[in-house]
Amino acid sequence: MTGKYPIFDDHEWDNLACTIPLSRRQRDISHCLFRGFRDRQIAEELGLSISTIRTHLSMLFEKTGTQDRVDYILFLLQHFLNNFRQT
Repeated sequence: MTGKYPIFDDHEWDNLACTIPLSRRQRDISHCLFRGFRDRQIAEELGLSISTIRTHLSMLFEKTGTQDRVDYILFLLQHFLNNFRQT
């Protein structure tokens, strides 16, 4: 998976994302979000419809208690920082 902001390579992302109780699809969508993808880009990357992506995003926000994609990215960053400190 490529994107504008390759903060983590795919292997690092998988290791970090597995510490959050998300489905594989939710981790894939989260990875795309984290790399700056918009809904249409995520849909194209994963071969899904935009409405399916939006449904997944709503479920992610509800599951994590976040309000929107910015809040969700901040949640991920905080989680990853906390995880990094523990290792």
